[in-house]
Amino acid sequence: MLGPDSRLLTALLLIVSAALLAAVIRFRLLPVKILCGALSIMVAMVGGIAAVNYYYGYYKSWGQLAADFSGNATGNLGTIAATGPTATGSGRVLSVNLAGKLSGYDRPALVYLPPQYYERQYSKVRFPVVELFHGTPGSPKAWLTALHVTQVADQLIAKHLIGPMILVMPSINASFRDAQDCVNSPSINDETYLTKDVRSYVLAHYRASTDAFEWGASGYSSGGYCAANLALRNPKSFGAAAIINGYFLATDGPAASALKHSQPLEAQNSPLYLAEKLKANSSPVPAFWVAAGTNDKQDYKPAGLFAAALDRVQQVPFITLHNVADTANGWDTALPGALTWLWQQLAPPDLRVLFPVRTTNIHDLDTTLNVPPQKRGPVACKPSAPSTAARVPCVTPTPTQVTETQVQTASGSFKKAAP
Repeated sequence: MLGPDSRLLTALLLIVSAALLAAVIRFRLLPVKILCGALSIMVAMVGGIAAVNYYYGYYKSWGQLAADFSGNATGNLGTIAATGPTATGSGRVLSVNLAGKLSGYDRPALVYLPPQYYERQYSKVRFPVVELFHGTPGSPKAWLTALHVTQVADQLIAKHLIGPMILVMPSINASFRDAQDCVNSPSINDETYLTKDVRSYVLAHYRASTDAFEWGASGYSSGGYCAANLALRNPKSFGAAAIINGYFLATDGPAASALKHSQPLEAQNSPLYLAEKLKANSSPVPAFWVAAGTNDKQDYKPAGLFAAALDRVQQVPFITLHNVADTANGWDTALPGALTWLWQQLAPPDLRVLFPVRTTNIHDLDTTLNVPPQKRGPVACKPSAPSTAARVPCVTPTPTQVTETQVQTASGSFKKAAP
């Protein structure tokens, strides 16, 4: 299929642009020359955008693209009731409308409930929660289509590398045209929405832990910035944060525009500056885990500086993603280690006894992961059985296999930062 992430689409656009440029030379009429020249430039620009989308994997369907440009940041995620059993060994993804009383926002979101959530013997258990923040542009769907988070979580639980956690995937932006990147400003309430409204909704609808230090944050790209910024700005609300290829200065991403380029607000929303201001006796400070790609020239060095600044108050695992930029295959490679580390930080003693996991002590906090070549996107498929409830679109994801070596290498230290 000729999707927005197709290499063929990029090639066709560039061929059309070249043909229009040739027409400028061939035709004699000035109006025709101007028209062909203008169309050539426009098609070439679209080709460039398509090439960037192919490389980064932002949009994998025309529906996602149309939803973003029409003002619907997440598209139609469907509606699934949070009831009923799951398939053996598989968690369940629910699509919900997550309304915020304090922020005034009402956005679609995805919620992953682990297999144990529906098992009778665990009916009284409240589970740790991780908020997962997607990139910009993008939507919560990317956690399913690009990072295959449900398959990864199911495999980690089945292999007893993590215990069951609730994963919440909210929308971090209103639309492609209005990237907000999780900040508050005079006209934006995203930080309020993601730290207060999301939590209120989850606590009201699911058996989620009420202990703030059993809540974590994680994200990739712009979502990595969100995780770092929200955790440092709200240290009593999160126990841990895992950042994958995030940026660490507001001026290095869409946050600067959301903050109207206000220097005071940019300083207050730059994780690197916030980390540098911490002192040895600062308390509480969430635990941090950082992964960065060596080919991400803009963000790799700041990621190292961010981890070094935090090293003054805690030991921070720094995972080097070798020979990769801020792309889907890097995020996908780092995700199992991030989830494994987050379980170790967030799980309370009683859940560690109830769901024992197999771990390997790692002495070297600075480790390197070799990232495989870029994977292709998922293939659309039809649900195996009809349903009266609208569901998350059926996809056949690229096979995702979690190996213990990968997890042990990427998860870094299991020592939790002292509150």
